[in-house]
Amino acid sequence: MLKTTLQSGSTRLLALSLCLLILGGCAGNGTKEESSAAQSDFYNGKAALPFLAEQLAKTPEEAMVWANNALQSGDGDRALFNYIRAYELDEEHTAALLGIGEIHYKRGNYAISQKAYDRALAINPDLGEAHHGQGMIHLHRKAYSMAEESLKKSIILLLQENQKHPLLVDTYNSLGIISDLRSDFPLAMLYYKEAEQLDPRNPVVANNLGYSHYMQEQWSSAEAAFSRALKSNSKYSPAWRNLGLTYARQQRYDEALYALEQAMSQHQAYNDIGYICMISGHYQDAARFFRKAIDTNPKYYQVAQQNLTRVKRLLASDPNTRSKL
Repeated sequence: MLKTTLQSGSTRLLALSLCLLILGGCAGNGTKEESSAAQSDFYNGKAALPFLAEQLAKTPEEAMVWANNALQSGDGDRALFNYIRAYELDEEHTAALLGIGEIHYKRGNYAISQKAYDRALAINPDLGEAHHGQGMIHLHRKAYSMAEESLKKSIILLLQENQKHPLLVDTYNSLGIISDLRSDFPLAMLYYKEAEQLDPRNPVVANNLGYSHYMQEQWSSAEAAFSRALKSNSKYSPAWRNLGLTYARQQRYDEALYALEQAMSQHQAYNDIGYICMISGHYQDAARFFRKAIDTNPKYYQVAQQNLTRVKRLLASDPNTRSKL
């Protein structure tokens, strides 16, 4: 009786094992068939298992809707997964490739982003958004000539698509930065003005325009541009810092300190003012502000101590010259 029971149990166990094996094989094949989005060289997010456990999009249109909704809700990995899914279902789907490229660009995965834009342009060479994406990658890599070429091409194509395309502001702004880096300030001004016409309240553009004036020592124009940036966004710290440096260059130290303290700690603000004084040849003022930085944070702030030592050497060697900076 016991032997019969064991045999019966063994039979059931074997049948159950075979059933699990069959089911496991079916599930394995299904996963392999439908989960290539997670295995794609375009995917570089968190583990995709939760997405695979859910219903997968059946059409590229459905995948794009899911991807865009996920992106709007801040779920970049789910968005990326579904953009790749859309591309798998339709290998001519340039919008999906643009979505993939944008997500990877924002994450700093420039090689993957470049690959997505390259594939999109291989399908349609007239995609202004893809040329813009490539230009931004080149700019990040400091390949300025290549960035300029891609961005200029994107402007032509984006304007044909929409005279007020959202990417135009970023494109003009980026071309302004490239022009500033080449000290072609008149051209930079033209680009920033084009960007401002499209988005008058953009603090990034106003700040960059102000810095272009700053590099030309046009203090009043720089101050006006930084003030416009802060009027649009009172917490935009780059504009506060640049406004503070502008005040310091004019020896308006109290105003400089107030502005800089909106963007950094007090000892850092004292050090930055001291540095401006130093490069401007106001060595006594520089030493005073470096000492204030050290007094404010004597334990941790070694930068000001190094700058103070440098100023002392300059004063000892030739207090009337600026060439040794």
